[in-house]
Amino acid sequence: MKWGQVTEHHPRVAIVASGPSARGLRLPEGVTILAVNGAIDWLDRADYWFTLDPSEANWSRMHHQRPGVLYVAAVPDNFGTRAAETVVMQRPALDGVRYLHRIAGDGYGSLRCKPGLCEDTGGVHTGNSAYGALGLAFHFGARRIALFGVDASPDPRIEGGLPGGLHHLPELFSSTLSQLRAAGVMVVNGSPNSRVEAFPRMTPAAAAKWLEEPPC
Repeated sequence: MKWGQVTEHHPRVAIVASGPSARGLRLPEGVTILAVNGAIDWLDRADYWFTLDPSEANWSRMHHQRPGVLYVAAVPDNFGTRAAETVVMQRPALDGVRYLHRIAGDGYGSLRCKPGLCEDTGGVHTGNSAYGALGLAFHFGARRIALFGVDASPDPRIEGGLPGGLHHLPELFSSTLSQLRAAGVMVVNGSPNSRVEAFPRMTPAAAAKWLEEPPC
């Protein structure tokens, strides 16, 4: 299969996951919207869709793409072969999806999380799809990034269903701080009660307004 690279540049990026704090989210024009997993099901608009999890549900989303949205999936190197770990991952690559290398580490047992941000624009560190979306926004060269719906709580997702274990998210996002700071990237978390405390937390409305402000 053909592997992709990130070549686009977007200075202001909204990463939207499905935590309940993002319900009713309204984002300003001119902001690049990066939908994570099921957020594409309910967002009124999006520019990109991203996953680290080629599950049955996400395969269906990649198979039934929304017009005008660029679909990006970070997958293991054996994706599309019989050696892949799940039946879904053994399926052939889908047209219209840009595949990046999913870079694993040795964190959190079977999750194989890898802290920090991948510097190679053809790869994304694994651990959680919202965390991986931050890696994609980093590749975009974004100067301002706002997280929405990254509650890291066990509450039901907006599109339905319960999230898996998210206890590791605070540490994963914290592992990106030095790289973000060195690159001059500012990040806020538009979920005031999120368990991810690495970035300033504020209401979704305040985070959306912050995205429109000129960088310091």
